[in-house]
Amino acid sequence: MLVASCARPLTPEERAFAASVQGPTLDTARVRIHDRNLVSRIVRMRPPRPQTTCRERIYPREIGPQPSSTAAFVLFERMFVAGDLYAENFLPAWPEAMSLPFAMIFAHEMTHVWQWQNRAVTGYHPALAAQEHAPGTDPYLYDLAPGKGFLDYSFEQQGGLVEEFVCCRALDPDAPRTQALHDLLRPQFPGLARRSPVPPDAIKLPQDAPDPRGICSK
Repeated sequence: MLVASCARPLTPEERAFAASVQGPTLDTARVRIHDRNLVSRIVRMRPPRPQTTCRERIYPREIGPQPSSTAAFVLFERMFVAGDLYAENFLPAWPEAMSLPFAMIFAHEMTHVWQWQNRAVTGYHPALAAQEHAPGTDPYLYDLAPGKGFLDYSFEQQGGLVEEFVCCRALDPDAPRTQALHDLLRPQFPGLARRSPVPPDAIKLPQDAPDPRGICSK
């Protein structure tokens, strides 16, 4: 049932964006994106997330328990996307313009494909990643710890770190945290671009996003 939905290959723009993140360590030709995600119907409540990373700071502060569902997930080299989030091209104007939320979720999910394609190094398997989603936990939260390597983080945390770097390099490229994220990711992603080519005024933020100035410097 999971693979019965329509699937498409990555667009040239999506492949170019992925090349600026995962670089040659990701074989984008093998990736397929599906326009259906049945697990998105499962909704759980989670505590509000602290605004400690760029990922949370581009949205208004959360107050009280929040409904949470899986908008997208990866099974080996296939990305399944909920219908209301699915796009025929997540980065249609790259590198001249981009939707930052779309770029971030795409980078996160491509990290899971990368984890599978490089499983000899990462130890990844979808079943292991699924175990991180235990009831009452939030597998996406993390702290940058001195001396901790990228592969020392959990699988979902690795996706979150890549997601945050995409956010920081777009909105606050000169911030110390942006550099720290780049230093953390670069050993695994040798093609990782330090800066986004998209002009600041061509980056689409979420509706009601707070002022992004200095977002990764706080």
